[in-house]
Amino acid sequence: MMSESLETVYSTTNAMEAEFIKMTLEGEGIRCLLENELQAGLTGIFEIKVDVMSSNVDRARQIIDEIRESSESEEDSSEEE
Repeated sequence: MMSESLETVYSTTNAMEAEFIKMTLEGEGIRCLLENELQAGLTGIFEIKVDVMSSNVDRARQIIDEIRESSESEEDSSEEE
């Protein structure tokens, strides 16, 4: 059996964004860990890294891409009104 390692699938300086991605991934059954969450929340300059087990990397990245696409399309539609 291969030992699993943690891999970073996303990083941001926005603590709320990191928390939202973590909640979404966990809602899909992917356990994840936020690195530097406390430091970044205090200063907004540290990068918060979203880490998942290596076996979940591809699925996590796919979900994150979907989150980012939907948030971008929402921004586009609100500008048109």
